[in-house]
Amino acid sequence: MLPKALTQEIEVRLKEAGPKPFAVFDFDNTCIVNDVAEATLAYLCDRELLHDRYLLGEEEGPNYHERVFLTYHALLKEGKIDAAYKLNGRMFSGFTPGEAEAATLAAILEEGSRIGSKMLYGLHVERGLARRPIVLSLMQYVRERGVRVWIVSASPELCVRAAMKHFGIEGELIGVRSSLKDGVFTEVIEEPRPVIEGKVKCMRKFIDATRNPLLVADDSPTGLPLLETAKIKVVVDRDNELAALARLSDEASAKSGERGWFLL
Repeated sequence: MLPKALTQEIEVRLKEAGPKPFAVFDFDNTCIVNDVAEATLAYLCDRELLHDRYLLGEEEGPNYHERVFLTYHALLKEGKIDAAYKLNGRMFSGFTPGEAEAATLAAILEEGSRIGSKMLYGLHVERGLARRPIVLSLMQYVRERGVRVWIVSASPELCVRAAMKHFGIEGELIGVRSSLKDGVFTEVIEEPRPVIEGKVKCMRKFIDATRNPLLVADDSPTGLPLLETAKIKVVVDRDNELAALARLSDEASAKSGERGWFLL
């Protein structure tokens, strides 16, 4: 059940919102538990299915799929988020859209909905993909009140679209888009990319050039630039830096009588 304070704040803010209000939701770890793009990359690497043999900037070489997988996770660990997401965003280079969708759906089925962990190439990774009911309830709540729902994700757009279809999640989508040539994805990623500050740029280009969202929901510190544009900031509590900020901000705003941050 959604917190009463959150639904009350939505009703208050809607009165001030004007025509055609919109809300923006992150996807991975927000609408669902875990990350469909990471699960798909793991699936492709584990089965040695990557088509582009130059994702690391050099010819394939030995243990190519293992090196791609470990490089991605090393970049995340080093805090090189943009580089990691760029590598992940190119995993469908050489695939047709149909092949990429089929690979994503195969990865989703392989993961299953039971949340746990597994080892791949000596690295511990999360396992399982499942809907996050409270966030989807929030999405439905604002939609029923005439709010346009957008999902803005740093994962490949086709990957997220396939997951949305699988999990029955509705909304307009902006994700990482790769250029097509002769019906095949290339290694070229279109700009702006919805990554960190790029999410705000995508919102301005594809959703609304001037108005801010009624609500933004995210789970990661990378979502902070977009969260800061919203009247209502909703954070999925994953016990990270963003959750800590949301907790402190909610306490401060509650004392001032103006609610802005909500932790789910």
